Amino acid sequence: MGRTLLCTGKYAEKPYHFENIFVNVYCIEELCYLLSANPFIIDASIMDRKLAEWIDTECGLSELGHQLLNLLHKGIQPGIFVDAILDYVNYNTKAERERIQEALQGSAGLTELERAKKQGDYLVKNRKYQLAIAEYDKILMQLPEAETELRASVYHNMGAAYGNLFQFESAAKYFKRAYEQNGQEESCIRYLIAQRELMSEGEYIAFLAENAKYYEASLKVERLLQQTKAQFEATRENRMLSALKIYKDEGNAASYYEEMDRIISRLKENYRESVTG
Repeated sequence: MGRTLLCTGKYAEKPYHFENIFVNVYCIEELCYLLSANPFIIDASIMDRKLAEWIDTECGLSELGHQLLNLLHKGIQPGIFVDAILDYVNYNTKAERERIQEALQGSAGLTELERAKKQGDYLVKNRKYQLAIAEYDKILMQLPEAETELRASVYHNMGAAYGNLFQFESAAKYFKRAYEQNGQEESCIRYLIAQRELMSEGEYIAFLAENAKYYEASLKVERLLQQTKAQFEATRENRMLSALKIYKDEGNAASYYEEMDRIISRLKENYRESVTG
């Protein structure tokens, strides 16, 4: 069982917006969760007077708001500023706080582009694929050619973002670029999966025949797809599709189309969120 957290302050009418990761928070607990789960965003930009004022006026936590304003006047480090928030709310366990401190120490030496890449990764993780692609594009425009490791990682994650948007041609392009730079099997497998989605069965077989270097990876792709299929068959979504087939086979058109419209509407909404952020 997870820990029980008592709510502190009130739910804000106006959210605080983090521009670098396109996220709104509406209460102090949401802020603590965001900071704890994503220590990479803890840098000088976090020490914003507007954040302290938002905590004071919107969350009703005047004592904490004034404490943060005093810290800002003293010119303290970002970690101390965040510690004051987490301490006040008593949000984390000791082990969690130690993990955050380790992450802060690890991110202290990150370059601006490495930090931007982490922001893009956060957006992918949270299904903001179009925003992530825009972030990665900005990184690639500034990234020196010699930074092959970081470039390959950006290419791979761009492929993942495009794949989740069902834009498999772009996904294949970036996975291939990643593989050409890093030689990692994961990038190769994801490239082949994107190619498989783009091509007919015959075209894909012909592609593999012309590119024997992908043979071993293609075997792993097939095993992976079989595992994915087996996992899907155990999901709620598959059970819903089975029920739809029964409706259709029994001639129950009203229930069939009603449920189909509901599924399609949900998928459309999910896709819009991924595209628009």
